[in-house]
Amino acid sequence: MSTSSAPSRILRVGQVVTRLAAHIQSGDEFKDLWIEGEVVQARSSPVGHVYFTLRDNVGQLQCVLFAMKAAQIALTPRDGNKVLAHGYIELYTKDGRCQLQVDDLRPAGAGDAYLRLEALKRRLTAEGLFAVERKRPLPPAPRRIGIVTSPIGAVWHDIQQIIARRDARMELIFAPAQVQGVGAVESLIAALDGLAQIRDLDVVILARGGGAAEDLAPFNDEALVRALARFPRPVCSGVGHETDVTLADLAADVRAPTPSAAAELVVPDSSASQQRANRAWRRVAGRVRERIEERRRRLETARRMIDRRAPAMRLAVRRQRIDDARRVLDRAIARAVPLRRQRAVSAQRRLAALSPLAVLGRGYAIVEGANGHIRASVATLEAGERVRIRMRDGRAGAVVETLERNG
Repeated sequence: MSTSSAPSRILRVGQVVTRLAAHIQSGDEFKDLWIEGEVVQARSSPVGHVYFTLRDNVGQLQCVLFAMKAAQIALTPRDGNKVLAHGYIELYTKDGRCQLQVDDLRPAGAGDAYLRLEALKRRLTAEGLFAVERKRPLPPAPRRIGIVTSPIGAVWHDIQQIIARRDARMELIFAPAQVQGVGAVESLIAALDGLAQIRDLDVVILARGGGAAEDLAPFNDEALVRALARFPRPVCSGVGHETDVTLADLAADVRAPTPSAAAELVVPDSSASQQRANRAWRRVAGRVRERIEERRRRLETARRMIDRRAPAMRLAVRRQRIDDARRVLDRAIARAVPLRRQRAVSAQRRLAALSPLAVLGRGYAIVEGANGHIRASVATLEAGERVRIRMRDGRAGAVVETLERNG
């Protein structure tokens, strides 16, 4: 090639990086990735975004976990951790940098177990074991409750205390079981099978405290799920913490976020008014959860579409607006609650002022006939009639001697 000849085609830098970005975003190759590597250079921004780099012995990749997602993920990236990150690749034209935008994060080595669990979940879902139609409601007034949990630890003690406080008349039938480790699945199934033989059993609580994913593994076992599906009475599960959702939770008729919450769901408060309040609260909470889940799904779908199509700066602006709106809503709620409480106290005071007992406290009395009916007029009394005088601190018997009418 002659050194004097000019290049036939010259591209600007912006043209090249723009074409690269368009190529990455146009296909599916970089949109749904699970990437395993070691975390280095992890740091958090003041607003909660987490920036880090994934590396192995071949290369490295910069990553970002935005604050909204970071709040939903239990695992926080730390230098030296080996993790499995899910997300999609973006190329920023301003600095020519490729970055993995992370929306899920798991410990390394959990990938295969996670995929096996998801495959089992899909298969059991297809069989209808988790279908809403087969779930039974909790009995409104149970009397005999089976409890399946470990005989050691705080869960069994907490359940007993909560149920005794809510309704001491409840009969508890304890079926102790091993809840983790080798043999736990067989122990749990044996406890359920034993309770299935008991007559007049109203409901069963399956409970376990929080723990690591491997500790909760028995509650993701297919054999236990099928045992729950065939159990002849309603089952309420309370396994782990609120964020832990096992296949046993999905197979149970009702899932509670914790063992203590399961006891509260199964046993209504002995007060009639409290029972009505609890039922109303569960209905409202269920509808709110459904609406929240629906909105969350729609928001997640919209977010993914925006993330794939909009520039990063526009995304950051929208996230900031959402954070501002959340803070405004929190402040509004904080102002509204004391105001509503003050109104309730004022109404209670006005109601107390109108009570007949308050009038008695100022020195007045109420005259009642022998039949207990209030006599408000002299015309309703007869001389010699025995009456009772109701005063502030009690009643006194009396006999009408004379009658004097006004006017």
